[in-house]
Amino acid sequence: MNEKLMVRYQKKVFFFNVYESWFTYKYQFWNIFSLNAFFHLKDFKNRKVPGIQENSYTIELNLEQDKEIILANFSKQIRQQTKIAETEGTTCYFHTDVDKFISFFNEFAIKKNIFTTSKDIIVEMGSTVKMSFAINNGEILAAHSYLVDTEVGIVRHLHSATKRLDDQYDRNLIGRVNKYLTVNDIFYFKDMGLKIFDFGGYAKDTTDNSLKGINNYKLLFGGTIVTCINYYSYNYWLLKKLSKLLKLSGKM
Repeated sequence: MNEKLMVRYQKKVFFFNVYESWFTYKYQFWNIFSLNAFFHLKDFKNRKVPGIQENSYTIELNLEQDKEIILANFSKQIRQQTKIAETEGTTCYFHTDVDKFISFFNEFAIKKNIFTTSKDIIVEMGSTVKMSFAINNGEILAAHSYLVDTEVGIVRHLHSATKRLDDQYDRNLIGRVNKYLTVNDIFYFKDMGLKIFDFGGYAKDTTDNSLKGINNYKLLFGGTIVTCINYYSYNYWLLKKLSKLLKLSGKM
């Protein structure tokens, strides 16, 4: 890793400039009054900074472990299905084709009834975003995106989409391909020299069966649940509430 990059980007919400950062809080007086959010902060609890603090939860995998240990800590299901996916001819790669990723993800998001994304959102995040794809029989069957902070050494899962909601595909095959892509992503980022693979959140104490299933799936890769802090300036917090009230939560 030659260039050290932290995750910080600007976006537009209701014509306001909103600033979001991940993993690192660097105090500047104007942050208190502008539209700023800092996500997934460690060692931040009870800091005397005006604003709103709330716990956030995720699952992290230590990439500084030997590869053999990481593999051994995968569940038996993950190890078996990724081997099968490899023998089935699945190939994985990283690419910067934002349009291809947006098209694939949004098709999945519409079918799943979740928020879509846009090229503007991905472009706003700049070079901190990496996108991976898994192909089988010449077709993309799964795609992931990640936020990469080379300064702190963390990569966080951002988007995930597959063809599993398309009836013309074998859902078991799609499941194997998606697991294989995740495993390849993990070792790609380990080889980059990153320290932590963040699975993109953990729904603590949820009663939603779908979220429980996602929690359990992420834990199959041998990570551990961690608690961090999200910090919001007062103005950001109010705008976030307004966005939720207007059912525009996908923008914040």
